Amino acid sequence: MDDVRLIDLGLCSYTQSQTLYHALADTMRPTDPNTLILCRPRRPYVCIGRHQELGREVDEAACRRLGLPILRREVGGGAVYLDRNQVFFQLVWRPREVPARIHDAFEHFARAPVDCYRQLGVSGAHFAPVNDLQVDGRKIGGLGAATIGHRFVFVGSIILDFDARAAASVLRIADEKMRDKVAGAIDTYVSSLRKELGHPVPPRTVRRQLVASFEQTLGARLVPGRPDARELAGYRRWVPRMRSRAWVDEVGLGGRPRKPLRITGQVYLGHGDHKAPGGLVRVTLVVAGDTVVDSLVSGDFYAIGDAPAQMEAALLGPASPEGLAQRVAAVWSRLEAPGVAPDDVVHAATEALRTAIGALPGEGAPAPAGRRGRGPW
Repeated sequence: MDDVRLIDLGLCSYTQSQTLYHALADTMRPTDPNTLILCRPRRPYVCIGRHQELGREVDEAACRRLGLPILRREVGGGAVYLDRNQVFFQLVWRPREVPARIHDAFEHFARAPVDCYRQLGVSGAHFAPVNDLQVDGRKIGGLGAATIGHRFVFVGSIILDFDARAAASVLRIADEKMRDKVAGAIDTYVSSLRKELGHPVPPRTVRRQLVASFEQTLGARLVPGRPDARELAGYRRWVPRMRSRAWVDEVGLGGRPRKPLRITGQVYLGHGDHKAPGGLVRVTLVVAGDTVVDSLVSGDFYAIGDAPAQMEAALLGPASPEGLAQRVAAVWSRLEAPGVAPDDVVHAATEALRTAIGALPGEGAPAPAGRRGRGPW
């Protein structure tokens, strides 16, 4: 394999920690080298996944109170609290050198962080599909992947130490008693080098071992480098987008153009959630008459390319569970969403449809004028 360019940012701004790999992937040419970025943000911040609705996942008031910025990434997954106690690795790779199946790609690139943990003393570290690093049932790292521009991106972290209370404080949770329970669960099931080994490990030691592990598992030499002028220009173009409110709010029915809808007795909004092996799938449907006229697929799952947009398009049409299932099945062979099956989307969509139709009059009552029927519920 060709040499891999290593860009070690050390401590960097929170914006740079998320933006540089987006910019490199978007601007790199086919002949440019595969690249590994290592970094730690100077200040803590919150980052939401590509397909998440901000208002449903993050307590914005708490973030303002704590002075925590919020960013959205192009990579899927859930809302996460990030700080300098995590060493982040971000691979920007030529697609032709990535295993064809996304599950195989996760397993392939996860070998280095698994080896890093083991070399540092966490002997039970292993890759746990779909996208976790675990030891004895505890999570010690999350992984993510996406296609940005013409490059495959794979990201993850080595957790030096973890503040469960801080992580729980930024999530949208109904009451403080439940927040305490969530913090306790995070503390129990999310681990770190410090917790596993009983002592802190210096970031420099982790970075050195991570580089050695990537060289070993990739069979390539990592050569220190830096972004060139063209890539830095791309970075400057990406910064305003990553920090814009419009981008952070981008996922949501209200944020996308659609046919004008007048909310009347014939137009309903329904929501449905379903927990798939690959993460939470959330579907929102706008049902007008007997037709799904708008849809949103969100959640903390991973999807490659425009898979969520294709799911949303497939959900439009006659408002019946059978129709939803047929339309989703028809497009599924073109989609990549590890750990998510067509039935997972259909389950959430059917619940959203049930919620919408449930807003209609009860059995035996006349249906609103212009509506042909209530469907099976």
